[in-house]
Amino acid sequence: MMVTQAKLIHALNNKIRLAILENLQAGPKNVTQLVNAVGASQSNVSQHLACLRDCGLIQQTRQGKFYYYKLTNHEIMTLLTQMSRVIDSLNWQEETTQVACPSHMP
Repeated sequence: MMVTQAKLIHALNNKIRLAILENLQAGPKNVTQLVNAVGASQSNVSQHLACLRDCGLIQQTRQGKFYYYKLTNHEIMTLLTQMSRVIDSLNWQEETTQVACPSHMP
């Protein structure tokens, strides 16, 4: 696997980061709006925003005293949609799906 693929997979490897990306699909939002939307603490959301920003998936702009975040490329949502299609084809049940593979990852 190429390093760039691993970087993208890392960025998508967290349910809060995925929720942030989904919320930004509708347009730019500030931290408070994202905290309310994803139901995590401000410090937690800020850490995930930093990860997404470092990976190049979002960008930050200042408007007055607030920072707003937006997607750098809307193709990320196309990727997430395609991932959902693959998951649907695997017939995984959400409530029984384990994130880690018990055979290979403790």
